[in-house]
Amino acid sequence: MRAPWVRRGLCFSILALCAACFGQKKADDWAISNAMIGPDSPIEVSAGNSYQAQAMYPVPDGPLFPLKASVAWSIAPAVKGISIEAKTGKISVDAEVPHGTYTTVHANVDGGRRKLTAKLYVFRTDANPLIGKWRVDQKVACGEAQEMKTAASGPRSLYTMDWSFHVDHQFWVGRTNSIAAGVRRSGAYEYDLKAATLKLATKWPVNTPVSNWSYLLKDGGKAVLLRPLEPQNDLEPGCGYILYRR
Repeated sequence: MRAPWVRRGLCFSILALCAACFGQKKADDWAISNAMIGPDSPIEVSAGNSYQAQAMYPVPDGPLFPLKASVAWSIAPAVKGISIEAKTGKISVDAEVPHGTYTTVHANVDGGRRKLTAKLYVFRTDANPLIGKWRVDQKVACGEAQEMKTAASGPRSLYTMDWSFHVDHQFWVGRTNSIAAGVRRSGAYEYDLKAATLKLATKWPVNTPVSNWSYLLKDGGKAVLLRPLEPQNDLEPGCGYILYRR
């Protein structure tokens, strides 16, 4: 027969284990309840390439974190040239799929406990070279010689921000992660491939005037120089942003 203190210790151990299990269950419930398809939403894949979709959930002050649960993947409606592996979530897009083709990715989590969806768009860089994520450099290019100089930062400064142009003609400027994460500008854009011009119709902040830009691709499309066609509050006259593809 065990001594009373041994029995009490055993009871405490069992209670602690049960509490840990309950806490883990609560954490799993929260993660699944807040799950989404990531790491990008919408999903954008260039023709001829692949993409690894994941079921994920948000964490404080950081990127999305992979969800620990079984997931069954599918695409509907079916589109010729686009496929997804049911067990892994790997998406493959044939090189012949036209620019702008879209469908929906479906994720059945934990046997139907959650059903997630995300839009999937196909793009071609020869049709829209701006699509993707960019990082604004701290330096600007000024004058016809495109002289590089360090920009003066200020409350309206967009330097060091992330810029993102999407297939559905939406854009946003801001920071993705960290305590400073947030959207600085967002809205819709139009571009003229032949004229190499860009129009940004900002929806946030509200009442922001439409801005027009010329763009020049550099380093084989890895960088782009954006020059305003009208004065901008945070840019010196004659200067333009330098964006590097992330």
